[in-house]
Amino acid sequence: MEDALSDTTARNQRGEWRPAEPIGLPPIFDWPPKAGAAARWFLGFPGYLVPLNGFWFALAVVTWVFLTPELATMATIEPGWIAWLLVRNAGLILAVFGGLHLYLYIRRGQGDHLKFSTEPLATNSRRFLFKDQVRDNMFRSMLYAVPVVTGFEVATYWGFANGYLGWFEINDPVLFWVWFAALAVLCPVIHSAHFYLGHRLLHTAWLYKKVHALHHRNVEVGPWSGLAMHPVEHVIYFSTTVVQWALALHPVNALFQLQFAIFNAAMSHTGFQKVMVGEKLPIDSNSYFHYLHHQFFECNYGGTVVPFDKIFGTHHDGTREAQIAMRERLAAMRRARKEA
Repeated sequence: MEDALSDTTARNQRGEWRPAEPIGLPPIFDWPPKAGAAARWFLGFPGYLVPLNGFWFALAVVTWVFLTPELATMATIEPGWIAWLLVRNAGLILAVFGGLHLYLYIRRGQGDHLKFSTEPLATNSRRFLFKDQVRDNMFRSMLYAVPVVTGFEVATYWGFANGYLGWFEINDPVLFWVWFAALAVLCPVIHSAHFYLGHRLLHTAWLYKKVHALHHRNVEVGPWSGLAMHPVEHVIYFSTTVVQWALALHPVNALFQLQFAIFNAAMSHTGFQKVMVGEKLPIDSNSYFHYLHHQFFECNYGGTVVPFDKIFGTHHDGTREAQIAMRERLAAMRRARKEA
């Protein structure tokens, strides 16, 4: 990968490519503050709110209004509504993950444009079930992730229906909806912070060997790689929903948090810097940051919206200098372990 960290955006001889600019933090972290840049990042198009985060929120609302049983129905644990949620979640994941894979990897809708590597997804490899990366990833996503996702959703609705969640009251309707909107806006922030903390936990020696190593079999990634995990990792990953259990007054906030975790996993594993919708609408996948984690393992544990990687010295911005710094950091850690 060393050649891919050169100062050119042209592909090297191995077909590796990187974005022209180093990965930075959002302008809300600039010092001194730059109000105009921060506002454009937050409100602009494309920006923090639209199109992608806004689309995921709209999908959560549609899911709640049209594809979810009445809350009162879910006060009692019954097989019927749980089975419906299971089928609905399987359908949504199949549509989004499968749609991205169909467009990017089967129909090759944008060819190799903005793709980090021309290396194909693995076939005839003993690392994967059925010796096939995509089939392995689909199997783990549909048979492991879907039940775990549904379990968190069942617990959410049952808790709200019985008064165990949404327990504190805001009687003023204006304040209620302000609180609702604030939690919706903060959903990607909560996800980023939780993902970093859970991911660092998964990189401890025992959990990495027994659990997380399965996900890291995906060196080159595609959309289905996003949820190709051990079931224990699914539980840790989707426990981001628990934050909304403590804060939310309405189950849509918890549903959005859960669905954001689901679909963000697909986007962050596309293997492309942007997904082109037509010729004039590039949707930033933000996946290069996480792609570097799959390449080098000991960097970029979270996201850039919450700069924990920057704070704790594990931020890799895609440059040669960052690569050297990472190697020096790991060498220092190895020396410290030997001396301990």
